[in-house]
Formats: sequence, structure tokens, C-alpha cells
Amino acid sequence: MRITKLAVAIFVLLTTSCMSMTPTQFLDSFPTATNSYFYDPSDTTVDCVAMVKGRKYVAPIGMFIFDDVRYGARGVDEWVQADHGNAYSINNYEWKTVHDGATQLIIYFDTLWCTDTREPGQRL
Repeated sequence: MRITKLAVAIFVLLTTSCMSMTPTQFLDSFPTATNSYFYDPSDTTVDCVAMVKGRKYVAPIGMFIFDDVRYGARGVDEWVQADHGNAYSINNYEWKTVHDGATQLIIYFDTLWCTDTREPGQRL
């Protein structure tokens, strides 16, 4: 009985402590998970044109937090391609708690066309 309670406590601790990321962690990991350019609006050296502003993507629920990021990156890449762009800019993101305590990543972004020669997945 004591071992069961301990196992449940450890499971709850491990699963609830990994349900979201800090902004720095997210902005460091998300661009490396995409194939499109990540545009930082504070960078005035890159010339970009907005293709579609105000997109929202609700990523499929992953087993782990990095799966959420990977699934979100795939969705953003698909929208960038569908909008005939080559870059995106993150406006906001959030993890929503859904059924059974699982979390789901929601990303708010703009798709862009930027003139730059850096490798996709890098910051512009």
C-alpha cells in the first residue's frame, strides 16, 4: 500500500512538473523544431512581408512536452507553406489543460515571406 502511494505520488510529480515551459525554453526550442525561418520582430535588419496575420494552431496532444512542441512546429510549418511564405513570427502561445490533466499547446503566429539566406529553423 505504501509503495503504491509512493509510486502514484512520483508519477503525479513527474507528469505535472513537465506540462509547460518558460518563455525562454519555448523560444529556444520551438525554432529548432520547425523547418521555416523564425522571425524575431525586434530584428530590424531583416525585411519581411506578412502573408497572413493572426493565425492560431492547436497542436495535437503529445505524450511529453517536447512532443507538444514538435507537433506545434509541424502545424506552423504547414501553415507557412500553405500561405506561400518561408517564415513565421510567434505572437503568443499557451498550454491549456484539457481532459484528464493533459495539456495542449496553442500557438498564435503570423506567416511571413522574408528575404534572407540563413538556414531554415534558424532565427532571422
